[in-house]
Amino acid sequence: MVNNILSFTVRFFPDFKWMLCISFLLGTIKPGISQQSDFQCWPQVQVGYNLSNKFKISLEEEVRLLENVSQIKKELTDLGLTYRVNKNLRFSLKYRLELSYKNPDQKTWRSGLYGDIQLRHKMQRFQADYRLRFQSPKIESFSEVSSLNQWLTNRHKAGLQYDIKGIPLAPGIEAEIFIPIGRQQPLIIDEYRLWIGLSYVLNKKNEIGIKYGIQQEVNVADPLRAYILSISYSLDIN
Repeated sequence: MVNNILSFTVRFFPDFKWMLCISFLLGTIKPGISQQSDFQCWPQVQVGYNLSNKFKISLEEEVRLLENVSQIKKELTDLGLTYRVNKNLRFSLKYRLELSYKNPDQKTWRSGLYGDIQLRHKMQRFQADYRLRFQSPKIESFSEVSSLNQWLTNRHKAGLQYDIKGIPLAPGIEAEIFIPIGRQQPLIIDEYRLWIGLSYVLNKKNEIGIKYGIQQEVNVADPLRAYILSISYSLDIN
């Protein structure tokens, strides 16, 4: 069964094999001599509305708490439109408004666009997902380092989920890498995320999820590492 799933995933998602290898190798990377660590919590709420069988609009609000969940770091608002080609392929375009806090009294506004190509396939009770994202470097910066030489960030995310029979509960794992694309800069991974989590479907319109993950900065002298608890709730109005 496992071999069938892996062979199918590799055939239909060519980058998935690469992502799986990366996810195992990342655990062995030693980013640097010094290491900054922090525990964070990311609660989020998403509301979706189906305009038709093909188009869906969504609004998502997320708050990111850091410094051991004692300080607000970011408030994110995403407004997006998703086009469903078929059950396996979707395209999304979203606008993000981001409020960042350098300290409780100093905050800045940033905004940018990002686009997703999402692939999904179900085999029995397994679901494989792959998402390719292109986003503005003005948003979603982990270290807040200036990105003047960057014009795009390329993100690859792969996941595998299992639907437990008789229970509306689905455990899953995810791996994501961030690759900044600069004008005169080699293509290297500058951070990654690894997740393990559960999603629970209350009914056709409501779903809740909880994930625990690691976000790690790499290829810098003084890397950051965040241990993240993510709690989500999603609602489909229609």
